[in-house]
Amino acid sequence: MRRFLVASLVVCSAVVRAQSPAAITGHWEGSLAARNMDVAFQIDVAKDGRGELIGTITVPSQHLTGLPLIKIVLDGHNVTLSARSDQLMTATLNADGTLSGDYSTADMTAPFALKRTGDATIAPAPRSAPVAADLEGRWSGSLAGQHLELTLANDGGGAIATLISVDEGGLTIPLVIARDGATVTLTSAAIGATWTGSLTADGSLAGTFTENQQSAPLTFTRRR
Repeated sequence: MRRFLVASLVVCSAVVRAQSPAAITGHWEGSLAARNMDVAFQIDVAKDGRGELIGTITVPSQHLTGLPLIKIVLDGHNVTLSARSDQLMTATLNADGTLSGDYSTADMTAPFALKRTGDATIAPAPRSAPVAADLEGRWSGSLAGQHLELTLANDGGGAIATLISVDEGGLTIPLVIARDGATVTLTSAAIGATWTGSLTADGSLAGTFTENQQSAPLTFTRRR
């Protein structure tokens, strides 16, 4: 489930002197130039019902769609948004309304540019049918050496399911959960992946994780 380069892109933007956070809201499209290739990506930034900025990133070549940004910070003329805490992009809002800046990781820096093309489109967090007590709670697992944390929680009239890749800068993946008899399925439209399994006799969730036509066993154990 490792996210390479812009697969977990962190995007930044900037505001000019008297402008409000609304100056960066919208749908932005552009590309990142790194390692002899251009990677096209899109970000959407909007305000939620509380007036807070929220955002998502889409990277078609990485099969990522509407992956949540976990951090959006305004600092004077600059804004920092991140899908994972260890990969950042910083940018400036130019006089022509475009954004340009650098994408940085621990071992590389690459330039990028974005142009606003319309209004933001951000789908609400997916909700599922309420889950039973034997599924509700916090779970831990490991996939290809990456520590994962799964949360299944009932909230109001439905369930919220979230998978966090701890070792990938807290990359947060919204899920839909479904149960059919003994079979439990977790689906992520954001990364195009599924997990299918069932509860075992010892109370674990044992199954198979599939992404990009590659599968691997993945077992979750309940966190104490």
